[in-house]
Amino acid sequence: MPTSFLASLPLERLDPASLWTLLPTDVRALAARSLYARDREDPSARKLADIAIATALRFREVAVRKLPLDRRVEFLARAVRPDDSLGSSLLLALHMEHRRPMLAAFLDHLGIAHEDGAIRDGSHIAPQPEDRLSAAAERLFESFPVEEVEIYLASLLVLDPDTWGALTALLEKRRAATA
Repeated sequence: MPTSFLASLPLERLDPASLWTLLPTDVRALAARSLYARDREDPSARKLADIAIATALRFREVAVRKLPLDRRVEFLARAVRPDDSLGSSLLLALHMEHRRPMLAAFLDHLGIAHEDGAIRDGSHIAPQPEDRLSAAAERLFESFPVEEVEIYLASLLVLDPDTWGALTALLEKRRAATA
């Protein structure tokens, strides 16, 4: 059964920034903390986050960098409306830091090569047909919390619509099942 999260998604005009604003605050905080934890892998994302916080709060960036991590996470989760670049980084950090088993299971179901849920850099994945995505998604819904799966599928859709575009129909069908 779909969650209220799925019911709130404007699938026809969804992008990383708007998806971010629709996430529950606790999920945004988890994503923000994940982004800062992954700093060694992507320091530019942390810089984007600090700049976004500074802009939202009308602080200087240097003042934001001096804030304790918990305060930056709180500001990022509650006060920042990120652009698509930062929104994408936050969504990626959330899933790569906390949801790798779900990512790995999904890619395994689709027969896509990966390393612990991460698709190898430079790998080209052909657009996935709706029937294969539906079968793989249903297996996720059986094994993982429904809202986490919905967030993951919506994230795939906004991060790479060329590959995962058929997820729109799948999510629409799930939403319609409860209407």
